[in-house]
Amino acid sequence: MNSVGHEHLQPMKMLSPAHARHTTLLRVLCAAALVLLASSPSEVLAQPGAPPRINCPDHHPVTADLMPTGVGPLVLAQIYCLKLRQTYYPTSAPMISPDGQSIAYYEHDTILRVGRLDGRGGWIDYQADLGVFATFEAAKFRAARAVAWASHSQFLWTATHERERPLGFAVTAMRPVHTLEGGGLQPLPPLQYGAGPLDALLWAGGDGLAVAQFGTRGGYYRPEHQDPAPTFAIVDAAHGRVLDSLLFDAIEPLRARGPGTPPWVLVRNAAATVLPDDKVRVLLSVGQWVVWTQGEAPRVIPDPYPGDVTSRMVLSPDGSRVLVVRLLRTEGGICIRLTGCSPGRPVEGVLAALHDLESGRALWSVRATATNDYEFPTPAISPDGRYALVGLMPQGDRPRIGLLSMTDGAIVQTLPAPVGSTYAMGFARGGRTVWTQGYSVAALYDF
Repeated sequence: MNSVGHEHLQPMKMLSPAHARHTTLLRVLCAAALVLLASSPSEVLAQPGAPPRINCPDHHPVTADLMPTGVGPLVLAQIYCLKLRQTYYPTSAPMISPDGQSIAYYEHDTILRVGRLDGRGGWIDYQADLGVFATFEAAKFRAARAVAWASHSQFLWTATHERERPLGFAVTAMRPVHTLEGGGLQPLPPLQYGAGPLDALLWAGGDGLAVAQFGTRGGYYRPEHQDPAPTFAIVDAAHGRVLDSLLFDAIEPLRARGPGTPPWVLVRNAAATVLPDDKVRVLLSVGQWVVWTQGEAPRVIPDPYPGDVTSRMVLSPDGSRVLVVRLLRTEGGICIRLTGCSPGRPVEGVLAALHDLESGRALWSVRATATNDYEFPTPAISPDGRYALVGLMPQGDRPRIGLLSMTDGAIVQTLPAPVGSTYAMGFARGGRTVWTQGYSVAALYDF
């Protein structure tokens, strides 16, 4: 027994009632502090008070197991249960507004549905028909739709057009619009260019700035028309202005397309951002990577993943790097209509990687082994460029979301992925919050 300090022991003195109560309170506080100090950090963080569950019945099955795993900066803050319309029509991945209060998604590429997470006011349906112009690139199933929240969260930027019924061929070009608070759409000035009609929009995250395609989809019009000079353009849709343009034929892989090949089907992937100087930068995956900045000539760098048409990517806020997430699949899997899909042989490879856009080299990568075939959402990068969100292979039966350091790709913390094949994730409230949404549940995590 350690006897250090015994020489300082004093005889016990009687305490007054007030002093005794004070001493008892101090002992309780000290005991609580000792319990906290004796607990591991993961045990302390794993046992916070239950977060608010808004509009969630007690028996709701998918609100369980939403807590972050391990020690990290994220704490589960709110859970929202949403009343989504039951429909056989496919829906786009959901998007939560920058202020973390509202949600939007496309239904069948014809109806934009918008509502508050807390359910107040119900859903508003906007007849914003994207139809054949829904996506900027060819891989329509996984591609982002031509819709984006305004930075102030008051409305969404999107577009619409008229089309024939019932076959759906376009009668008019795309017309940029934004939603109105109580319903309806506000038309924006028409975007016009000599190369042909407006056929695609990729919103760049600024207030109305976007990358456009003009004269690329004449075969989808009735009457069909030829567009001899298909063109990319950087546009200010809010004011109906074309800020810069780039001919498809200025890019070697697109110029070398075979006769009769629609030019836009060679656009495998694309991502855009607004740089700190308010110029737009876009990365086009067209067999090579084309980095095009407003006011500058395009730069071509080798595609690190030739032949991969399923990856998703997002640019860093400063436009210097690109985060790529690949659809890592098993080999030799089969799908049978009556019995479903069976995975093939496991495949090990790069699941996510951060690339420098000057050279194309990988700054870091996350490798994984696919033992089953999972769908992963588009990654996200925080506004300050410190963190990224990436879908991870599951541990057990449930896929996970990784909060990664943008410095070295280290997994800082993991979150359980929401239930549902069209789940999504992102940052809100200036990067102070992470959101996930799938099926009928949205979860918000605060830093």
